[in-house]
Amino acid sequence: MWLFLRRRLIMWAVLAIAVPLLEWLLGKVSTALRERRGESTVTKGLDTARSGLRTLRGKGR
Repeated sequence: MWLFLRRRLIMWAVLAIAVPLLEWLLGKVSTALRERRGESTVTKGLDTARSGLRTLRGKGR
């Protein structure tokens, strides 16, 4: 029983805390790189990863 509760708690923590934090971090890095060097493959990849995280969270902004 505790195993299932623990798994759910860990999954909740990942979805509630880590995913939004990672999405924010990817946005900051992408913006900083874009300001320094312009649009590149790296910034497009970071934006794609950020979009995937938004989909994972279930929020389309």
